[in-house]
Amino acid sequence: MTNLTLLATYQTEFEAELVHTKLEREGIEAMLEAQERSNMIPSLDYAGGYHIYVEPEDFERAKAIIESPDDDLTDEMEEA
Repeated sequence: MTNLTLLATYQTEFEAELVHTKLEREGIEAMLEAQERSNMIPSLDYAGGYHIYVEPEDFERAKAIIESPDDDLTDEMEEA
């Protein structure tokens, strides 16, 4: 994976992991990144958020997958 494009940022690791897993199940390779800031300010949980990156050629399809009104991530959250 080179020259990745930022697809989305989530505030919780749980939410980011759900999206990451969904993309991978759809055949889109994705990378999840978080910058740990808890060492500096222990009361904050990854203040910068959790970033999901994809290959530029997968960006539009990945965006459509995560924005689809037919896809309700809350269903997957209940299963987890």
